[in-house]
Amino acid sequence: MLYTVRPLERIYATPRTKETEKKELKEREEAHYREVTLPNGRIVTRQQGEDYIIERINSTDMSDYLNADYSPGKTYKI
Repeated sequence: MLYTVRPLERIYATPRTKETEKKELKEREEAHYREVTLPNGRIVTRQQGEDYIIERINSTDMSDYLNADYSPGKTYKI
């Protein structure tokens, strides 16, 4: 049994090397992001092929966070 306040993903994760960090940074730099305005905020999408994947949502309306159409990882039609 392990008692800790740290998330288990950080404890059991594979150690990151400089090579993997460089690779992740390069992937982020190559990605094309686009902001979509909502009535009470915005969502940030990342282009993947011809689709846009929702990365995050920033809104002042709490019901936007419960809306399944704005869930991170979901495809968004622009």
